[in-house]
Amino acid sequence: MDLLSSYESWPAQDAHGHEKLTFPAAIFMWATVLIPYLGLAAILFFIPWLRPTWTDVALFSIVYLFIGFGVTIGYHRMLAHKSFTSYTWIEGVWMVLGCMAMQGPPISWTATHRRHHQTSDHEGDPHSPHLDGNGIRGVAAGLWHAHTGWLMKPRKQDVERSVKDLVANPTIRFVDKYYFGWLALSVIVSFGLGLLVHRTIAGGLAMIVYLVVLRIGLMHHATWSVNSICHFFGYRSFQSGDESRNNPVIAAISLGEGWHNNHHAFPTSARHGLKWYEFDPSYVMIAFMERVGLAWDVRRPSAGALEAKKLQTS
Repeated sequence: MDLLSSYESWPAQDAHGHEKLTFPAAIFMWATVLIPYLGLAAILFFIPWLRPTWTDVALFSIVYLFIGFGVTIGYHRMLAHKSFTSYTWIEGVWMVLGCMAMQGPPISWTATHRRHHQTSDHEGDPHSPHLDGNGIRGVAAGLWHAHTGWLMKPRKQDVERSVKDLVANPTIRFVDKYYFGWLALSVIVSFGLGLLVHRTIAGGLAMIVYLVVLRIGLMHHATWSVNSICHFFGYRSFQSGDESRNNPVIAAISLGEGWHNNHHAFPTSARHGLKWYEFDPSYVMIAFMERVGLAWDVRRPSAGALEAKKLQTS
C-alpha cells in the first residue's frame, strides 16, 4: 500500500491484531525516537559552540524539572496510578506540562503504562528487556527493545481498555485532544524566553536548542532508561513479581522514577523512594502540594505492607 495514500483508508489492524501505523503516526513515531538522539548530539556538538550562560543553565534546569514533573507526577503517579487527588486545574497543568515532554498524549501514555504493569516482564509487556532470548545477543536485543525499539512497533489494539476512566473525564480528553498544540506552545515559549533574555533572534533559536531539543534528549533517555536499565541493573528491596530494580543513577536523572522495584512492589504509592537515602524529587513535590492543600488522598504503603513484601537478606 502506498504510504502517501490517505491514512483514513488504511485498515485498523494488521494480520496479527496490531494497530496499523498510519503515515502521520509513523512520522510522529520517528520524530519521537530521533529527536532524543539529536538532543544528545546537541550536547556534544552544539552546546560548546552556543556557549550557554548561567541564565540559560538555570532556565534549562527549571524547565527540565517542571516538564519532567509533568510526566512523573502528572502522567505517571496521578493519571496512571491515581496516587493522589488534586483540583481539576492543578491536574490540567500537570498534564499540559506532561504533553510538552513529547512522550505522547496522556491517554495513550497511560494505556501503555498500565499494560506494562499488568504484564511486567511477561508476554504482552510493551517494553520488557527480558523477552528476546538469552546470551549476549538476547540481552542486547532486549535492552534495545526496552529502551527505544518498542516505539517502532505498533501497539496491540486493546490497550485502551484499561483507560476508560480517563476517556470519561472531559478535562483529560481536552488536554489529550490538543496534544500537538501543547508541543507547539513549548517551542514558542522557549523562543520567547530566548528573545527576552538575549534580545536577539539567535538567542531565541539557541533557547529552543536548550529547552526543547536538549531537554527532550535528556528526559526521554531518562524515561527510557527506567524501562530498560531499571529492569536489568540495580538492587531489589521488595517482592514485585518481575525483574524491576532500584537504580540510584537513573533515579537521579528521572526525578525519582528509578526507584523502580519499589514502584512495582507498590504501584499506587505516590512515594517511590521508600528509604531515607532514596531521594525522590517527584514525591517531594507531591508532599509539598499536600502540605499546602493542593493535593489530598496521597497514597503511601503502610508499615505492614512494606514488611510483608520485604525481601529477606541472608
